[in-house]
Amino acid sequence: PAVGRCGGLGMVATEAVKQEGDELYQPMIDSLLSIFKEKGYDLAPQELPSEDLAYRENVVGKGKREQLCSVTTDAYTTSKIRQVRLAHVCGGKDLQVLNFCIFPDTNYALPSFSADLVTLPDKHLIAIDAQPNGPYSEHAYADGGHLSGSFDRHKDKLPEGGEISAARSDAKQYMSKCFLWSKLPRDISDQDLVDAVLPAFEDYMRSYLDLVDEAEELTDKEKLESVLDAQLRYAHYRIDKDPARPVLTRMFGAEFTERLISDVLFDLPMKLGHKVEHSE
Repeated sequence: PAVGRCGGLGMVATEAVKQEGDELYQPMIDSLLSIFKEKGYDLAPQELPSEDLAYRENVVGKGKREQLCSVTTDAYTTSKIRQVRLAHVCGGKDLQVLNFCIFPDTNYALPSFSADLVTLPDKHLIAIDAQPNGPYSEHAYADGGHLSGSFDRHKDKLPEGGEISAARSDAKQYMSKCFLWSKLPRDISDQDLVDAVLPAFEDYMRSYLDLVDEAEELTDKEKLESVLDAQLRYAHYRIDKDPARPVLTRMFGAEFTERLISDVLFDLPMKLGHKVEHSE
């Protein structure tokens, strides 16, 4: 297969030929960049702990099943936001994953934004949410507020995703009442997928940044501790039970995968010097 490079926030693949399907979620990447600019947020690059965590590729499978797989990771920071982070996994037309998160500074009572856009051989899975960071962030989901408005505008425009699998039932504790969850058929065109998902993605992004605009810095010790504890609990949960671990391990090996998850994707415990333990 041709060597290509998956796109990221600051690195769009222009240096080599890309594989079929690798640009599927590029409209979302382009859009989130423009929305940050539209809202007046300047993204400053955040140095990764190791250069190899920014990009990794590997050929998996043999013969006709041989496939070039790659993962691109970008991280940034901006006003009131500790980390803007994107991970883009490319494995041909039957495996595309865009995982985008916004983790606010822990001195603001804000939820954490996340969008998981996943293409598999038989379906597309779409999950967009702003996870609560303790009780002091619950104001973000008020009826008539920014996020509830986004949820109400799009919940009936995308097909229901169905029940969360039993294996991931414990993840429900980190989902808000504005969790947008959809499963779309694999046979729709790439453009139809983008046309269905991009408006919801953009609406949620703008609503979330509206909340950031309005957020005031916390000074109360109890509230500060509550927000930090909530962000740490979620990070430790994802480090321990990240659903992408098996796929990433198969593609890039266990050592790289564990460093990617704990040192970049959910890096708050590491940044604070906490001990990180991984699932076997």
